[in-house]
Amino acid sequence: MHQGGVCIRHGAKVKLCSSEGCPNQAKRGGVCVRHGAKKKLCSSEGCKNLAKCGGVCIRHGDIVKHCSSEGCTNMVVQGGVCNRHGASRKRCSSEG
Repeated sequence: MHQGGVCIRHGAKVKLCSSEGCPNQAKRGGVCVRHGAKKKLCSSEGCKNLAKCGGVCIRHGDIVKHCSSEGCTNMVVQGGVCNRHGASRKRCSSEG
């Protein structure tokens, strides 16, 4: 879902990379990753994984919360539960 509560199919505009002739979606600063949008890497020495939170990847200390439903090992999405156990996802507000 994008701007105004609607998906791309129902009229949300996706910003494209400002580099000439590039069809990729802009990520940061109006450009795609290929043309200069920086990805944060894990600060642990020698690690090339993307940093999730606190400057480190999951392997090097980012804490992953798990669903509070008994026996479920999925990651939490919203309200302490995963999608399967009741976390609500934002849906397109346009009918059809």
